[in-house]
Amino acid sequence: MSRNILFVIPDEREVYRHVSVKVGAFHLPSLAFAILGAIARDHGWRASILDLSIEKDGVKAMEAALRDSEPEYVGITCTSASYHQCLSIAAHVRRMLPSAVVLAGGTHVSSLPEDSLASGLLDYVFVGEADVSFAKFLDGVPPETIEGIAFRDPGGNVRIQPHSAFLTDWAQSPIPDYSLYDLGRYHISRIQARRNPVVWIETSRGCPYDCQICNKVVHGRTFRPKDVARVIEEVSCLASSGVREFHIADDGFTTDMNRAEAICDEIISAGMDVSWSCLNGIRVDRVSENLLTKMRRAGCYRVSMGIESGSQKVLDSLGKGTTPDQIRSAVRWAKRAGLETFGFFMFGNPGETEDTMKETIDFACTLPLDLAKASIVMPFPGSPLHDRYSAMGLILPQKNNYRDYNVYGSAGSVYRHPSLPWELVEKYQKAFYRAVYLRPGYMARRLAHSVRTGSLFADIIAAAGMKWFG
Repeated sequence: MSRNILFVIPDEREVYRHVSVKVGAFHLPSLAFAILGAIARDHGWRASILDLSIEKDGVKAMEAALRDSEPEYVGITCTSASYHQCLSIAAHVRRMLPSAVVLAGGTHVSSLPEDSLASGLLDYVFVGEADVSFAKFLDGVPPETIEGIAFRDPGGNVRIQPHSAFLTDWAQSPIPDYSLYDLGRYHISRIQARRNPVVWIETSRGCPYDCQICNKVVHGRTFRPKDVARVIEEVSCLASSGVREFHIADDGFTTDMNRAEAICDEIISAGMDVSWSCLNGIRVDRVSENLLTKMRRAGCYRVSMGIESGSQKVLDSLGKGTTPDQIRSAVRWAKRAGLETFGFFMFGNPGETEDTMKETIDFACTLPLDLAKASIVMPFPGSPLHDRYSAMGLILPQKNNYRDYNVYGSAGSVYRHPSLPWELVEKYQKAFYRAVYLRPGYMARRLAHSVRTGSLFADIIAAAGMKWFG
């Protein structure tokens, strides 16, 4: 046995290639593979990572990686939008290195393990969190006894063994090993980061809230925080390895507000020179002005917020459990704390009407946001909304493709909206960007911000790339 493992990340540029708004699109090293690579190392395996998103010629790079390492296992991660790439990568591995065992993980295959195995290209699918199941697999534990794994048995029958419990003992998950990446090859624009290189860090897993659009198959509904000491250890390891900034990947960094404050207190008292942001989003009902002020003092410079809509009716239909007043307060507190604010909005929500879309645009224009992104609601496999729309017969057949499951494109090839024509939804999505970004007051504020932070050139490029009237 070679005891080599090659992890492959599909090319995310393919996901974003045809979208009209790229301000929210960026690429960082995979946190999941940094964790799994550390697990492989600790269990006596040699891991390497091939990130096709940073390769000029993905096919040549993959052939070189397979030839150089001759891996026993090839692990592929994928979302729904990159699932077709996952299958293409697996097929290439089978042609070039038939002896390799192909593994897959991520939100899509975790949600649809039987469908994924039906392709015949994947040998094992890791369902949900793979920290424990992957370690057992590498140690040679029989797959039929491992929770969180799916495969075909010798008779051709699919065996799916879901989790009975999610990880709570963080000692079983090592500190992510970002040395597996050449961080010098990753550089994101000044709009998305203050200091490169940037990586993801997680301080918790799981989300206890009931948003209809969220897939919780991987990390579950139970909030499972790392203790403050473990978080500080990870931050220190990143800083000592040359990482200059990190983005928090948590579904809810501020779910436990006292813990979030304690993390900030430790960073402040240690005098750590770190820059960070909550780019994955925080809930507007789980912040206070005091917490946001501490976050700023601890090196945080930006918070993203899942605002979604300015209509209480729509927020309720999404199961958000938030109100426009809470949104206004959270944004106002963040600005007073000196933080940049990034608002996430959605159009085509369940219960949406033309009036509610107008309400969202008007509401967004009242908020002092630095950046805003409006996407089209997508019922991803594994989400309550997908189950609901499937039962209503609104989901269109994807023929094992799923590449159109992309919140930045048109949803018309994925599902029928229960009450609105897609032309109208897309019209208001585009109108949102014009209304928010082309206001004289906003443009003046953004120009001053760009000059102050050194992001002027990046802002000009981003604005030039927008399809304002297409």
